[in-house]
Amino acid sequence: MKETSAAVTDRSPRDGETIRLQKRLGEDLARVRKSLRSLTVPPHERIQEPILYAVENTGRLLRPTLVLLSSYLLEEEERLVTHRRVIEGAAVVEILHIATLHHDDLIDEAQVRRGRPSVNARYGDAVALLTGDYLLARCMQSAAVLGASRMTAMAETLVDLCVGQMLESMQLHDPLRSEDDYFAAISGKTARLLRTAATMGALQTGADQDARQTLETFGHNLGMAFQIWDDILDICSRETGKQPAKDILNGVYTLPVIYAVEAERERLLPVLRSQPLSAERCRQIIAAAQESGAVSRAAAVAQRYITDALSVVESHPATARHAAVVKQCLRDLVSAFASQHPALKALRDIVQPAPDRLPSTT
Repeated sequence: MKETSAAVTDRSPRDGETIRLQKRLGEDLARVRKSLRSLTVPPHERIQEPILYAVENTGRLLRPTLVLLSSYLLEEEERLVTHRRVIEGAAVVEILHIATLHHDDLIDEAQVRRGRPSVNARYGDAVALLTGDYLLARCMQSAAVLGASRMTAMAETLVDLCVGQMLESMQLHDPLRSEDDYFAAISGKTARLLRTAATMGALQTGADQDARQTLETFGHNLGMAFQIWDDILDICSRETGKQPAKDILNGVYTLPVIYAVEAERERLLPVLRSQPLSAERCRQIIAAAQESGAVSRAAAVAQRYITDALSVVESHPATARHAAVVKQCLRDLVSAFASQHPALKALRDIVQPAPDRLPSTT
């Protein structure tokens, strides 16, 4: 990862440690990619292509990154080599994520994933469904090898992912979807897996219950923030490799749209109730979200979640010693999002305190 401009201009005694950790993170993620392939390789060559097509198109590896960062946070002394079990734990979390993407794309009838044809678009719905099921089975099989607590964590995560997705699916095309409804859904369908990723890092390093709970909170808040950013980019950016405004067209009204409806109720309710949405109506919704300040308001909520995530690791004795270095790695991740839309530019400075309390989640 590249240093941000802030890191270059504001040198600190931790710069050497930051550079070493970033180098180690890159090397560990390369090991995770190899582990992903070895843990998911199918028993028959004939079915290898669709499985490896998905596994080898893994994007940023955000969830494995969180597993690794959480394990780094808990180290009493900086290690030269990350333990193999941490690498495998990171791979297991990513396998679950990849499996759920197959099912998401089937539900959404998505034709594109990260700028390439989705598995269902390339190989058909039946193969995509079975590939997702195969990866779920491989995830549980690999988690069981790591230990009963890891197997339980992945199973509980899958339950919460399904609940979150079902909550969202039950409110498709609902223009009165509330902020609380949205938070309840993304807490399950997105934040739960990042929470598990942080916990996996703790489990694989033998952390006590108190430290694990700290990292659960850390992962949950990161997950909430990243989903909000993704929802902002869905309606504002053409650089994500996905179909623009896909959520609106599919009837998933996310936080920027919810805030836009609050601000422009009379203007937007008739538009959202006119189904199916035309391209022109979709543009009207996006324009209202931007003009009403709804996008900036949603970005501010994400900022507060990030601030809360950082505060919890900075305040706990088990994680505070490496918090500043991990924060720099997170700033680099944030910058990748922030570069894609002006509303997210302020997110580059994730160390600023948030004056308002976070909204409650259920």
